[in-house]
Amino acid sequence: MNRKKRDILKPTRILFLIVLLAANTFAWFIYATKVDNHISVHVKAWNVVFEAGENQVTNNINLTVDDLYPGMEDYSYEIKAYNRGEVSATLSYKILSARILNEEYITVDGRAELNQQAQAGDLTSQQLENKLLNDYPFSIAMAISNTYMQLGNGEESFTFDVTWPYESQNDELDTTWGINAAEYKEDHPQSSSISIQVKLIITQNAN
Repeated sequence: MNRKKRDILKPTRILFLIVLLAANTFAWFIYATKVDNHISVHVKAWNVVFEAGENQVTNNINLTVDDLYPGMEDYSYEIKAYNRGEVSATLSYKILSARILNEEYITVDGRAELNQQAQAGDLTSQQLENKLLNDYPFSIAMAISNTYMQLGNGEESFTFDVTWPYESQNDELDTTWGINAAEYKEDHPQSSSISIQVKLIITQNAN
């Protein structure tokens, strides 16, 4: 009687074992596929560093010049950008705001950075850059060495230069701004004569 019972139950057990084995095999296949996919995916490293001299800096820069006068020594400031990742990049910049003595400007980009609504008369970054370069007896110039940054250890630079020759070929402007600069420094001895906020921008290229 017991043997017959075992004979009757045996096919059921075999069927159960087959179902259990199939389920375990399917689960193992899904797990193995997920693990294999995880291992095979490679995310390219993204690593750009900004340095001024021996110090690492952020991409938001406050450029300042303490004294401003005709015949001043040329002022130059440089920031190096290093692309140490596995993806090439594009380097650019935009001016957010500028103060030249008592004259203050905030650009459209600067308003956007501060989540403020643009106002009538706000300049774009490029318009303000042109003004700083051309509308004063002194010259305030910004430039980048190359917009393209190669991957690996690509190196480019952002430069900021201020020059005011003793004679800028416009005696009237030299005199007016020379007096303004002297008066500003007398009234604000702890303040910089020029203060410009610039943001360096790195965009990852689609390689």
